[in-house]
Amino acid sequence: MADLVRRTDFANSLVHLTRERKELNKATFCQNIVATAFDVLKEILISGTVRGGLGFVKGSKPVVCLSEIPLASMDKFASQTAGGKERYRFYGVALSKQAVFGAGGRPVIYLPDNEASWIPSEQKWRQVKFEPPHVDWTHEREWRVPGDLDLTKVPGIYVIVWGAHEAREILNLKCPVETLIRGALPMEHLNMML
Repeated sequence: MADLVRRTDFANSLVHLTRERKELNKATFCQNIVATAFDVLKEILISGTVRGGLGFVKGSKPVVCLSEIPLASMDKFASQTAGGKERYRFYGVALSKQAVFGAGGRPVIYLPDNEASWIPSEQKWRQVKFEPPHVDWTHEREWRVPGDLDLTKVPGIYVIVWGAHEAREILNLKCPVETLIRGALPMEHLNMML
C-alpha cells in the first residue's frame, strides 16, 4: 500500500458538510429554515445514510457531494451560522478517501460543457462546469458518489460539529452508525488553534 500524502494543502479524507434545509413559504414567498445544519446532520446519522441529490448535477443520477478540503482550511469553506457567503456550515461527516472510493465515489471532472462530449451519459454525474473566470468551483475539490452513501458500510467516520456541547450530544446519539463514529470534532476549538 502506498504511503499517504502528507501536505497542508491536501487531505486524505473527504467531508460532506450540511447546511440549513429551507422551504418556500407559499403565503409570503420567502424561504423559511425548517431544519438547522445540526438537525440535518443528526438526521443523516439517525438514518445512517447521506441521501443523494440532483442540485448542480448533470444527467438524472442523484449524487452525494463531498469535498477534499483540509480541516485547517474549512473556515474558508463553511461558517457557523446562516447569512454568510459560505454555502455550508461546520456540521458534517468526514470519511477516508479509500472508503468513499470503495462506495463508488470519484473525483469530479472539471471542464467546459462544450468539451465534455466524450464523457459517457452514465458518467455525466461526474462532470462539473469549469469556465474561468466566471464559473469556477475547483476550490471545492469535489468528489461525488452516485446515489446514496450508506454510512453503515464504511469502516468509520468522524463527525464535524461547531461546539463541544454538540460533540457530546453526537457521541451519545443512538443511531445505526454509533459504533462507527471515531470521534466528534468541534470546529469552534479547532479554528481557535489554527
